[in-house]
Amino acid sequence: MIDVSHRRHALRILVPVMLLLAGWGCTGRDASDPAGAAAGAPGTAGGRGRVVVIGIDGADWSVIRPLVESGRMPAFGRLLREGAAGILHSMEPSASPALWTTIATGVGPERHGIHGFVVPVGKADGGAPAAGPDGADPHAAGEAGDGDGDRRPERSQAVRPVTSSMRRVPALWNILSHYERRVGIVGWLVTWPAEPVDGFIVSSYLPYIYNWSTGRPLKGTIVEGIPGQTFPEGLIERLEPLKLKPAEVDAALVRRFYDPGQVERLSGDDRECVEGFLWSLAADETYRRIGLRLFDDHPVDLFAVYFGGVDVASHRFWKFAWPQAMDYRVGAGEAAVLGRVIQEYYVYVDGMVGEYLERLGPDDTLMVLSDHGFRPVLFPGRPTTSGHHRPEGIMVLWGRGVRRGQTFEGARLVDVLPTLLQLSGVPIARDLEGKALAGALEPGFVAAHPPGFVASYADLGAPVGPDHSDLDRNVLERLRSLGYIGD
Repeated sequence: MIDVSHRRHALRILVPVMLLLAGWGCTGRDASDPAGAAAGAPGTAGGRGRVVVIGIDGADWSVIRPLVESGRMPAFGRLLREGAAGILHSMEPSASPALWTTIATGVGPERHGIHGFVVPVGKADGGAPAAGPDGADPHAAGEAGDGDGDRRPERSQAVRPVTSSMRRVPALWNILSHYERRVGIVGWLVTWPAEPVDGFIVSSYLPYIYNWSTGRPLKGTIVEGIPGQTFPEGLIERLEPLKLKPAEVDAALVRRFYDPGQVERLSGDDRECVEGFLWSLAADETYRRIGLRLFDDHPVDLFAVYFGGVDVASHRFWKFAWPQAMDYRVGAGEAAVLGRVIQEYYVYVDGMVGEYLERLGPDDTLMVLSDHGFRPVLFPGRPTTSGHHRPEGIMVLWGRGVRRGQTFEGARLVDVLPTLLQLSGVPIARDLEGKALAGALEPGFVAAHPPGFVASYADLGAPVGPDHSDLDRNVLERLRSLGYIGD
């Protein structure tokens, strides 16, 4: 919940929410079938062009460009031909919750307060994470691989996952709601509990309601007594048919990445890589289905969706894709089974980008970005991590207000929010740490839509509300199994 100035908009938020829930049952299309969706139906709640943001954790131009050149990523090929692209420079430490919160708030971790995946029990915010026994990479056994700064605490240390309530400043969805723009947010990191907005939020905890280590639900298919998994609250019930567990992922989709029949002959470490990958694929498919359904059925001014699978695949399978990059000692048989996972996942993500691209009209703008890129890494004794973060991420803009065929330089994570605000016609706070990317925007658009400014968004307040639940125990166990926190 946002402070007093935001509550003035409560009635304006409530009415669209009621319509959202009431109108859900009026659409019978299958969200997993893009051909059955209302493709190319531009328009928003306020009649403005839409802004769509697709976050791809860990995407790197060094993998994308060869696949574009070979014709395997046609959506990205179109974006590069018709839009503006460049490197998005990340920051250290490279913990994904900190980076994606920086993208959403326009300020760094010292101001927004989110530094890692977990905090010691008793901390009221997402401040500096519990320190581990050494400075080694915290995700040697895990997949999302989020930076040397998120060190693994000892098992004896009591920790809990970070939550949206630990964020100290307003995020993109709070700001746009305050300025009467409708928003839809799906899967963005550190969004539980889902905050009241003019629109909807599907929090990043939704896939975690299953106990992935056992394949069993925590408390049935809906976690009773856990508030705030979506906003509006009742939306989670409508999304239930769209969720996937790893065992439910279509076999044909899995075979795009590897032959399941060959997995049993791999080593235990390699099978662990596959197990974590399946979890990630199920999560991305869940958010793909939910995102398309909500995007088609509930027009908003700004829509943002996050996919984490490229990061997972890059951490786990780099050595199989490029076995000569370091002294990985990967056998030819292992590389034959798992060597195509990373490239095929990029192709899969390109398909998801294409599903949104085909839905956009001439008045809409698309932004695709990553929080960092990837490089080969070798950690002795840690065979399940062979790729790790490098600071060069990706950013590409396309559509209304964007230069065509342009390359821009110098983009930083803190520049994303001001750019989105200018595209949305919302005043930019002068105390943000970045600026709108003039090199990516058409001069004519900038002249016709000069940015407005306000001193600060401080009057919006910071999120408050419940910041823990019975779900924490399950999420912590998942984080431990992936190597995010200590054994």
